[in-house]
Amino acid sequence: MSPRSHRFLASRRLAASAATALLVVASLVVAPTAATASPSLLGSTVDSDVYAELASDGTTEFFVHLTETADLSRAGEFTTRAARASHVFDQLTGVAGTSQVDLRADLDARGVDYTPFWAVNALLVEGDRALLDELAARPDVARIEPNRDYQLFQSTADPDAVTDAVTDAVIDAIEWNIADIGADHVWNVFGVFGRGITVATIDTGVEFRHPALVGKYRGNFGAAGFDHNYNWFDPAGICPAPAPCDNVGHGTHVTGTMVGDDNAGNQVGVAPGAQWIAAKGCEFSSCSAGSLLASGQWMLAPTDLNGQNPAPNRAPHVVNNSWGGPGGDLWYQAIINAWVAAGIFPAFAAGNSGALGCGSASSPGDNVPAYAAGAYDINHAIAFFSGRGPSAVDGVTVKPNVSAPGVGIRSSVPPNGYALFNGTSMASPHVAGTVALIWSANPLKTLGNIPLTRKIIDATATDVNDLTCGGVPANNNVWGQGRLSAFNAVWLATTL
Repeated sequence: MSPRSHRFLASRRLAASAATALLVVASLVVAPTAATASPSLLGSTVDSDVYAELASDGTTEFFVHLTETADLSRAGEFTTRAARASHVFDQLTGVAGTSQVDLRADLDARGVDYTPFWAVNALLVEGDRALLDELAARPDVARIEPNRDYQLFQSTADPDAVTDAVTDAVIDAIEWNIADIGADHVWNVFGVFGRGITVATIDTGVEFRHPALVGKYRGNFGAAGFDHNYNWFDPAGICPAPAPCDNVGHGTHVTGTMVGDDNAGNQVGVAPGAQWIAAKGCEFSSCSAGSLLASGQWMLAPTDLNGQNPAPNRAPHVVNNSWGGPGGDLWYQAIINAWVAAGIFPAFAAGNSGALGCGSASSPGDNVPAYAAGAYDINHAIAFFSGRGPSAVDGVTVKPNVSAPGVGIRSSVPPNGYALFNGTSMASPHVAGTVALIWSANPLKTLGNIPLTRKIIDATATDVNDLTCGGVPANNNVWGQGRLSAFNAVWLATTL
């Protein structure tokens, strides 16, 4: 079975949860608040890659984005994070539920397989050129895009890391990277470990029984056993059982850097008091757009294992994303905007294309609302692979936003081991863990407040003067705001 056909079979598994939410809301909503775009000419909204795939295969999967979009501008008016999350969910499902009715009826009548989404007003459709042309001509369709693959941001500098994990890794107690950002001082000085905060990953999954992670899993109820409902999502159905798995190791490593601690000397995580949940947005060593969008949607309103009963009040506080593609791409920005509106912090890796020079930061990390991390080593030298700005989205925005340890990072890997990985994938979870510490330290002032949290991290980073790719000493396109300082950030948060 080809990867593309596997993705399509997976997308059909997603339909139940998305369709349930849309049909329920469509029956309740009277009129969505939305802005409708003007009709497009035939073919003018179709990405050229869709035509190329059709020419090669005859049929292909493609996303059909509708013109109507939800108005999330009032989300900030709600005083609690739960109310904000519910408002965002209601707005998004309301617009999608009403605006997709006619298109879905047409596709149903023709027997076309599709998966509806509500976090972005779009459907993932399987079809041929004739169907594509008909959909492109509809006045309610804004654009049509392919179901692309995106990559994990792990450097290939240490390809044997996982293989050698058990034999080569040693217990280092508090890892260099944890001490470098001062996370251990946060624990000791402030007594803050991230308790009360849930971090999440969209990645290759997590080995949930790993000693450094099992006690941090939100689905672990001790003597009562595990409950994976609302805590785990596998949109493509890759794992052999309805429980978290990791067939690559990347997601387990990333999650360990956020929260890992086995209580036996391996203190690999920034916020060991926080809990984690996860979505398997990356089927293998790459990630399909369908699974990534489904995972981003699930983060806004986690569901049970049947993909039903979405619960925005169970959304995580922070989502780490250590994946991406070429810069200048806004395809995921609607998800990021929805997270921010709901009070979810969007942590992204800046990408591993730094060797290409300036302007090499990857998307979605180079999107303005994403908070992207570059990578440096134990000697405080920027990694050669760390993505540089400015953002290709506008040619102006400084990226990365901040830099964190990303070379020789020791963290958890399956099965029950530890390994050294390199990449901006390894840098981003330091930021996610730091956000967990900030929000745990002063939830009344900081919890869910994305603009304030960004200002805290920016203001407390250690400046590094490198104007190779432009910017200023305090904020440039190699280091961003500088080296991440969890200790300074938490100190500032406690003074507010």
